[in-house]
Amino acid sequence: MAEILVVDDEKDMLRACGSILSTLGHQPVVVSGGAQALEILASQEFDLVLCDLFMPEVDGMEVLRKMNDVAPRTPIVLFTAFGTVDRAVAAMKAGAFDFLEKPFTAQSLQLLLEKGLRQRRLVCERDNLRSQLADKFSFDNIIGRSHAMVKIFEMIERVAATEANVIVTGESGAGKELVAQSIHARSARECNAFIPVNCGALPENIFESELFGYERGAFTGAIRRKPGLLECAHGGTFFLDEVCELSEALQVKLLRVLQDRKVRRLGGDVLRDLDVRFIAATNREVEEAVRKGALREDFYYRLNVIRIHIPPLRERPDDIAPLAEHFLKHYSKSSPREKLSMSDETLRCLEDYAWPGNVRELRNAIERAVTLAKSDQITPSELPSQMPLPKHEVTHSVNIGLTEAKRRAVDKAELDYLVSSLRHYKGNVTRIAEDACMTRRNLHRLLRKHGLEADAWRKFEAVS
Repeated sequence: MAEILVVDDEKDMLRACGSILSTLGHQPVVVSGGAQALEILASQEFDLVLCDLFMPEVDGMEVLRKMNDVAPRTPIVLFTAFGTVDRAVAAMKAGAFDFLEKPFTAQSLQLLLEKGLRQRRLVCERDNLRSQLADKFSFDNIIGRSHAMVKIFEMIERVAATEANVIVTGESGAGKELVAQSIHARSARECNAFIPVNCGALPENIFESELFGYERGAFTGAIRRKPGLLECAHGGTFFLDEVCELSEALQVKLLRVLQDRKVRRLGGDVLRDLDVRFIAATNREVEEAVRKGALREDFYYRLNVIRIHIPPLRERPDDIAPLAEHFLKHYSKSSPREKLSMSDETLRCLEDYAWPGNVRELRNAIERAVTLAKSDQITPSELPSQMPLPKHEVTHSVNIGLTEAKRRAVDKAELDYLVSSLRHYKGNVTRIAEDACMTRRNLHRLLRKHGLEADAWRKFEAVS
């Protein structure tokens, strides 16, 4: 059922339209003038508006102009009498969806309603997709509170509003593609394609045909014409990941595309206009790559209009905790345990680790920890074995006695020893007991005391 506003200064027309709409299963709201219609439109959204073109005081054209501001997603169909079709066509050029000439039949009104409501659904779906895209690649998905990340957020905002080519640098796993996606999602190209390619993923001859496309008969096996990825990105953004892996020959050809903004398929003669924004990324030191000849200087300068560098995770420790919480929340949704949290010991382990694999490694560590979690709280035993134990600080308190302080120190020492041994011996209780000079029975008792399970370490090693 659609809510439809009907605007006409003729009462018989209002009654007839209202009756037809009700019969078709819609909910009509009828008003007898343009001024009243604009008042309602300012506070209520309709699925469609049916409005007479000629009315005293505020006519249909005025309603149309105001609707472009207050209700741009709502289609408006104008009623027009015989002899005023030219005015109605002018109204369509000004933004009206269609017009209906009086007198009309119920069937013609129904057909126009179906078209108008379909248009309304498409517009709403488009807006929803835009919203989802913005959410997916918003800053909420690039987690960080460090000064370095705040600067990157500001840079993305400024760069997205331009058409400048961008090169994103940073270690593997730092999130270079996510930055590129965010630039695209915040740009005027957001509704068009974002085409990512890994420059080292395919052999040079195959990669060239994928980039530029080809005509039928261009080479053996080219039985039909195929547009390339560059053409598919027309109007959008083309992302060259690991750009330093491109061969020199391909760099020369892409340089020509960057300069002329035209592309020609393999085996073809036609130069096609190309409207594409280029974003490149590499985990190498680009200046060194230029010096060594891995990256042509002219090609590099064409790409390097704007440069965004993402520092490694070890240089922004303030981002580790919020990132870990973000991934924990994400992976907990598919976990049998609905409310998972991290112990303080676990968080210290994460913060003390150097993260050579950056954000990607942290994400994988949290996913595995969620998979292996034995309780509602993730402990250091569920983290990857290469991660060090947390660095404990010796603290003093006047609120506990010596006996309690000693007990806590012993518990901590036991826990550290057990976790270290479980990692070292991969959950082998017999080896741990021998090393600790204690019986397996006493070792199991100690493991239960600290909530540790040797099986978890064996399972972890199996999946890692």
